[in-house]
Amino acid sequence: MRRTIALNKQEVKMIIINGTYAMASAMTAVFVNVYLYKFTGSLVTMTAYAMVRFGFFPIAFTVGAHIGRKFRLSLTMTAGLLLIVFGLLVLLTLREKIGEIGYAIYIIGMIFGMGEGFFWLSTVSLNQLVSTKESRGKYLGFMGMFNGLTNIIAPLMAAQIVAWSPNDTEGYLRIFQLVIVLYLIIAYLASTIRVISQKGKFTVLDKVFQTKDKQWAYIFNSHLLFGVRDSLVLMLTGLLIYRATGGSGSTYGRLLAVFAMISIAAFYIAGKIITRKNRLKMYQFGALFTAISTVILVLFPTTAGAIAFGILASLVAPFYVLPFQIITMNATSDYMDENIMGHIISKEIGITSGRLLGMLTIIAFSFIFPDEIFLPLAVIFCSMFPLILVIYATVYHNSREIVKVKTDL
Repeated sequence: MRRTIALNKQEVKMIIINGTYAMASAMTAVFVNVYLYKFTGSLVTMTAYAMVRFGFFPIAFTVGAHIGRKFRLSLTMTAGLLLIVFGLLVLLTLREKIGEIGYAIYIIGMIFGMGEGFFWLSTVSLNQLVSTKESRGKYLGFMGMFNGLTNIIAPLMAAQIVAWSPNDTEGYLRIFQLVIVLYLIIAYLASTIRVISQKGKFTVLDKVFQTKDKQWAYIFNSHLLFGVRDSLVLMLTGLLIYRATGGSGSTYGRLLAVFAMISIAAFYIAGKIITRKNRLKMYQFGALFTAISTVILVLFPTTAGAIAFGILASLVAPFYVLPFQIITMNATSDYMDENIMGHIISKEIGITSGRLLGMLTIIAFSFIFPDEIFLPLAVIFCSMFPLILVIYATVYHNSREIVKVKTDL
């Protein structure tokens, strides 16, 4: 009989922060991309913007880690949210001038990159510190479901705001005004987190360029491989769905809401059936169909293709993401006897490097191949990385089991 693990107050608070941020982020990140795309009209320019944005993550991680060590991680999180608000205010101020001022989009990328970097460094660290190996599965499952719920509310609300507005652009501006309020609420809630930060010194480069510690090398490499395909989700799939709907902001928002509903059900089911014994098989299953989903979207750039992608991706994502998170977080727990900030920063550097590699692939393919085929080729290339990741994970875990058996003998 399985013992029920109760979540503590800090875990519940972090679930609320993550979920509310997911709602604000869903209304911001994708619609910011759509808003900027309307003025630039170029997927390559949008990819370069995303590279600047994510390129500032390692800087934010390092600065934020030192602030968190000296003061509190909740302070770093609050500062990150306020920077995101500042970026949105810049966006609201510039409006159409974004297309006229060539460098403006990259300045916005820098601001968002620092703000989001601060936030994610704090969130990943606090997720690690507030949860335990015993509660982690339930904690991540509830977080996934709550994030899914807020991801239903966000696009439906955004779609309605766009529908009520004189035009899509005005609708996006009203969305940004609403999410500024949400971010300020999250910033206040973040300031109430009372988890004590680890005060010891930490190093990063020895965790990034790790050869002696095979477990940490596996964790870092896993994040690097995970990040390549993740780059498509962060900056491209939303725009491709938007284009597939004929540029309708309200239709786009409603589709995202349907996908979020499916995601909630999938996270609930995944939380019930994924166990320690079948985790690797679920990981393999999720990776295979995660790879297939983005290939569908780029090979069939129609509304039907967008719907097929969204349904499949929402159904299988928990079986890919949850095993990845549980495995890597549990492994990180083995380093809790020291300040784990260096380990967490190196993980984020790994996933950011993977994301930048994916984005760089899109830009490189745009120069190498003709306009009509470079995007499908780049997306197919990046979509193969979940398969590479689970092959790597399978080989690593099987080799560990062999060593364990030999040791027991």
